[in-house]
Amino acid sequence: MKHVFGIGATFLLLGVGYYEMSGGADFQPQTMIGAVQAGTPSPETIAQHDIERAESGIPVTAMREFPENVELISASFMPRSPEPAVTQEAATPAIADAEAAFDLRQVSGDWVNMRQGPGTGHAVLDTLPRGTKARLIESADGWARIEITTTGETGWMSERLLAPVES
Repeated sequence: MKHVFGIGATFLLLGVGYYEMSGGADFQPQTMIGAVQAGTPSPETIAQHDIERAESGIPVTAMREFPENVELISASFMPRSPEPAVTQEAATPAIADAEAAFDLRQVSGDWVNMRQGPGTGHAVLDTLPRGTKARLIESADGWARIEITTTGETGWMSERLLAPVES
């Protein structure tokens, strides 16, 4: 019953507010401008062929005639002859040698924050899943500056959450 009274009081206040905002007892309805103009006939507009400028001031040019004998051409961005395929085996030793030259680590926690600087007071740049490989750039006070090998993104992470990559 309290809710019914509350809803009724709300509508009563809204009604009184609307009554007062519309002028109260002094309200006099006015005719709408659209209703007055609806009774008057609108002038007929005819386009002219010799218009030099539009109302915006931008010059208007007449549309050109299109030629009737249009020749369609097609282009392909694919190579004409197949190139010899590069074997993956040749590239693998070079990648393995490059990885051996760096101190590679992997994330040992489930989801670890990579930060903008060494410490928890710095902003989080990314959250990395377990097993993400990274190159160790530098180490200071228990924090390691790393570069993610797949994206090249750099940031700081706690050294205890990094483990050597298992071969």
